[in-house]
Amino acid sequence: MQIPRDAIAALVFAALTALGVLPSGVRNAAQAAAPKLAAGESVLPDGLTLAVRRATLSPTAALEVWIVGPSDGYGTTAPGIARLTALSIVATKVNGASLRDIVRNEGGQLAVSVFPSSTEISVLAPANASDQLTDSLLARVLHPTIDDAGFREGKLRLAEQQVVAASEPDVVLRDAIFNQLFADGPFHASTYGVADTLRGLTLADAQAYASRTFVPANEMVVAVGGGLDETALGKRIADAAPPAAQGGALPASSRNRPQGTPVNAGFADVGGVALGWVGPSVTDERTSTAMDFLSDYLTRPGYGLVAKAVQDADPQADFNGQFITLRDSGVFYMTVTGGKRSSDAMTTVMRDAIKPLIDGPLSAQEFARALDAFRVHTLRNTQTPQQLADNYGWYFAQGAPAYAPAVTDMSLNGDYYGQAASLTAESVHDAARTYLGATPVIVTVAPRPAAPSTTSMLPERLPANGASR
Repeated sequence: MQIPRDAIAALVFAALTALGVLPSGVRNAAQAAAPKLAAGESVLPDGLTLAVRRATLSPTAALEVWIVGPSDGYGTTAPGIARLTALSIVATKVNGASLRDIVRNEGGQLAVSVFPSSTEISVLAPANASDQLTDSLLARVLHPTIDDAGFREGKLRLAEQQVVAASEPDVVLRDAIFNQLFADGPFHASTYGVADTLRGLTLADAQAYASRTFVPANEMVVAVGGGLDETALGKRIADAAPPAAQGGALPASSRNRPQGTPVNAGFADVGGVALGWVGPSVTDERTSTAMDFLSDYLTRPGYGLVAKAVQDADPQADFNGQFITLRDSGVFYMTVTGGKRSSDAMTTVMRDAIKPLIDGPLSAQEFARALDAFRVHTLRNTQTPQQLADNYGWYFAQGAPAYAPAVTDMSLNGDYYGQAASLTAESVHDAARTYLGATPVIVTVAPRPAAPSTTSMLPERLPANGASR
């Protein structure tokens, strides 16, 4: 399928500063080697890097700031501190208005996403409000302020998110997979934390985390959308950047050796089971791309072999799975939740469905068909301004900005599609045998037993501000 040249209205600015926050071990972001840049990217005298891509117009703009830092803090682990800090920053009022207020008043949407080694604060803005919202986002996030009222609201919102996350089986299973694959570090702990930890966190803790993490050496800015003036936006970003400062270190997470026996992760609204494997580092781009191909071929909803096998085995069950590209060690996982079949039965269904890929390479005809489908699916996943911005930001956070699938043109030039073109049925088989042929982590979650109603400790309602995630 040919993607039309005007399929997406986009102008991309990606701004970051020296993002090599350690491929392994504990190193400072500013000390790591600068990542390879894509064509069109440049570095300003102050170290701020701009990546520019122009396309046609779009009615919206995706504005994002990505901050590289451990979600559980530095030194003594404090799971949830990164999420609490980000929620408090966007809730703190400056001159009578918080970032949430400003975004809402301009008709935009604000979101906070926290991952084990990075935080994303994003705004989806009407194109005609992109200049003002860019200024507001940069002012509040590149120069973070947290006061007592903002911290209290951040704490309430995180308490609510903890309750919701604990009820979602996919979230519980995914967090448990990471907890079992990694023995320590930010990938071992949930980004939500737990209620006991949250109660002990203070305003001073959040302020200290912000001062150590929200520094230029750890940050990047991505803006994608129509109506953006790249020259003016580049100057705006450069003018908004704070002085260079030394950021905190991102600790590595050491790996556990999976035992292959199921681990119970507790309870959720419905039961389920998950399988997880450690994959290659993003520095091995060819093998990482092969794992993306396997993810598409096996787990894509309505298309993947495992997705279809689960649907055939239990039409009432929900399936989810993907390969997550990461700086040190990627993670391939699959979950099945709900339905009528047992966890053991669905584990067998998933493992049987991937076995042909482990046992031998695809036929030449099937591989050629699947590779074409993989390219089309990847292009479909990087079409909207928000998809493009997320894609740029994610790969920046992994220290591989030039490898982002979004860094391409209609001829599919670029590192990612170059690696895809180099794949063979044999190289994909080698990746499947090496990684998916290893012993997986197996995690189960049970349906939460019915309990008598209790009085909620959460507030009856939170302030009516923009949505966060």
